[in-house]
Amino acid sequence: MAWIARGPDGYVQNSPEGQTPSVPALATHRGELWCLWSDPLGDLYYAIGDNSSFQPRLQFPDHGIPVLAELLGTLHAIIIIRDSNDLAHYVYDDLDRQWTVPALLDSRAGFSSHTTPALVAFHNKLVLVFIQDTNLYYSIWSVNPQDDTSVWSPPQEVSGINQVGGIPALFVLKDVLHVLCASHDSTRKILGFSYSSTEDIWNSCDDVSEGKAASGVSATSYGDSAFLAFQEDGPDDTSHLIFISEFKDGRWSSQQAVAGQASASPPQLSVLNGRINCIFNANDESKDIRWYSRSLLDYSLSSWMGGLADGTPLSALTIPGTHDSCAESNIPFVRTQYLSITKQMEAGLRFLDLRCRVDSAGDLYMYHGGIPINLPMYLSFDTVMNEVFDFFERSKSDPTETVLVSINNDDTSGKELPSVFYNAVKSYIDKTPRYQNGQPRWITKRTTTSLGEARGKAVLLRRYAADPDIDPSELIGIDLSGWLNDNPDFTLQTADNVTVTLQDKWKYSEIIPLLDLISSKFSFVSNMLQKAASGHPDHWFLNFMSAVGDPAEKGEIAESHWIAVGAHSKIIGDFVQGMNRTVRQKFKWDFNARYGVIAMDYPELPKDSDLIAWLIGTNM
Repeated sequence: MAWIARGPDGYVQNSPEGQTPSVPALATHRGELWCLWSDPLGDLYYAIGDNSSFQPRLQFPDHGIPVLAELLGTLHAIIIIRDSNDLAHYVYDDLDRQWTVPALLDSRAGFSSHTTPALVAFHNKLVLVFIQDTNLYYSIWSVNPQDDTSVWSPPQEVSGINQVGGIPALFVLKDVLHVLCASHDSTRKILGFSYSSTEDIWNSCDDVSEGKAASGVSATSYGDSAFLAFQEDGPDDTSHLIFISEFKDGRWSSQQAVAGQASASPPQLSVLNGRINCIFNANDESKDIRWYSRSLLDYSLSSWMGGLADGTPLSALTIPGTHDSCAESNIPFVRTQYLSITKQMEAGLRFLDLRCRVDSAGDLYMYHGGIPINLPMYLSFDTVMNEVFDFFERSKSDPTETVLVSINNDDTSGKELPSVFYNAVKSYIDKTPRYQNGQPRWITKRTTTSLGEARGKAVLLRRYAADPDIDPSELIGIDLSGWLNDNPDFTLQTADNVTVTLQDKWKYSEIIPLLDLISSKFSFVSNMLQKAASGHPDHWFLNFMSAVGDPAEKGEIAESHWIAVGAHSKIIGDFVQGMNRTVRQKFKWDFNARYGVIAMDYPELPKDSDLIAWLIGTNM
């Protein structure tokens, strides 16, 4: 697919507010694209955007050479301070929307550089590589989960490398960490090395490109592919045309020019929602920050349902979604997501698992296990649904998308009659204003609807109990109130003859190593995927990839994050992959099959994951 200009005519910011004489830093964070750069006066600025545009720039509280990376939902910046060449470590506070006071890396230990470093998340740690003189060094930042203290390991030389130059790059592909750099000689050959975490050594790889790097490289990965960006080593080093090469199935593809663009410094890459973004400073006097991108998919994650037939029953689709969709809490054992509802919709997720409680005024608020979301402000059900409807209304033409909304009563005390919660939800839906064309925003049928009928609407899956005083023929939503909690394989049939099979085994109360927990949960998930693939299109399948261990003192791992994304196991002395990567890599997928609804924790993680797009692709 062709590279196209993004932003205002291919610029990150309007000139002169978006200019840099050096390499801009680029990362994705919680469903957004972040760019950080040093302007011609040495001041640092950053801007936040999506795949179409960036917001106005904001000032960063330092001066120097920047690099960015996200780790476990937190954005990190390393700044090489211009005056001293020291390294400063900043962390972005998403709650207060500001950068924390930096931690200076110990220059006496060898943390010093004068060129742009590289930073990447790997196995729940940060890996930093930087060039000192002509040698390449690396350091690993890790957090002690017992007391939340963090430390950078002493810098070590990347084994077997000497005489390197320019700017290095890091990327993770199929759970292997790679570093790329350019040789510091007349050949300027691009060198590649892979990291063995068990041996703590770097092993040389073959030359990764037929091209030469003028002043460095950058790289990123997505699913089964890695992408390398570099400048052509042209005549007298003046052309600096940008080329991209893709590594897939064991080899690098032929180089592809980025719309004939040239850069003064190495271009930077980042993938957001299936689009690869290339940002660089122009190879002219302006040094404007330019921006091009192209899709890595044959469809858009934000509008993937648009290519499907109107007559398709919703039960006949593979629909990725989230478990406890609103739980963005700062409390680790409450949190299950980093993406807001809007960002989930943009990422292609079309199933929302909403847990609510009703207050004394009859209003609904979001909870998780008795704990309010977004304390002390609280998050209202109305706010959540407004995000959904606003997303639908973005379309300049008729909406193409729908979303399944599973609503459950978080209050299991039994103090209130079922009618209280039921009528609170019904009242909210009844009061929801229609679209300007008179169409409703909700579908509350008790039977399966078609995609065509559901476009632009929320489809109610009613997990809560009905008001016993209402005639069954007047009830709203597909009735999932018979849901058997914590069950690996359960089928219910509604009074309206809708058949739903569920997998929701989530509680592991016994003492169990993380590796065994992942293995157990994967067996339940894969069993339900196989059933869905062979089941009748009218038969619903709901499959939850989420789980949680008992409190940490009774087992090895408790947090849902580690189950979804992975964690280091003290028992086996190695990193254990979480459910997101395990399901993507180990299940034997058939792209002609339907897999039902798959609800996930942190579905966008790890950073190179294409799981959401992979699931959507089974519909195409």
